[in-house]
Amino acid sequence: MSTKVRVASAFDGPQIHAIYAPAVSETAVSFETAVPAVDEVVRRIEDNLAIYPYIVAERDGEIVSYVYARRWRARRAYDWDVEITAFVKEGNEGRGIGRAMYTALTRLLTAQGFANAMAAITVPNDASTSFHESMGFHRAGTFPACGYKLGSWHTVEFWWKQLADLPDEPQPTIPFKTFRQFPECEAILTEATEMLTGG
Repeated sequence: MSTKVRVASAFDGPQIHAIYAPAVSETAVSFETAVPAVDEVVRRIEDNLAIYPYIVAERDGEIVSYVYARRWRARRAYDWDVEITAFVKEGNEGRGIGRAMYTALTRLLTAQGFANAMAAITVPNDASTSFHESMGFHRAGTFPACGYKLGSWHTVEFWWKQLADLPDEPQPTIPFKTFRQFPECEAILTEATEMLTGG
């Protein structure tokens, strides 16, 4: 069985779409209310990779997980903050995939110079809140009944993790299109692969 953690590409769009679509159509995990088309998923991947990591775990040609980061908020003072998202394909939960992928993602972001990572969780979701707590995230705030979907109002918790010591004068972050060419990027992805394969 061949397993690899690698940078996502446009070719992964259909498989990522297949993982994401049920979260939109059947749950409040995502607050999107209409499943985006495959070409829209491809556009998001390509746009994201200019600045932020977007990585997948592939097992024998099948994507079993994907994670990515995106801008937290638009104001310039937030340049060092990101929001992160993770999905594990149904049937692959509880195998350490999410932990390996989150570890890789936060290590990439730290190396790029980002300072803080946020994650939004539609609650109740005991599995997700326990997972984030185990990964060193802290509950940072709750927005009660802030989203209406599938006939109900849903509450969202925001979880936060400081990725690195905060410098007095932060330098600009390294865009992922540049950082992915660094040996450190490949080393982080290789270590994530080893986490999944027991290597």
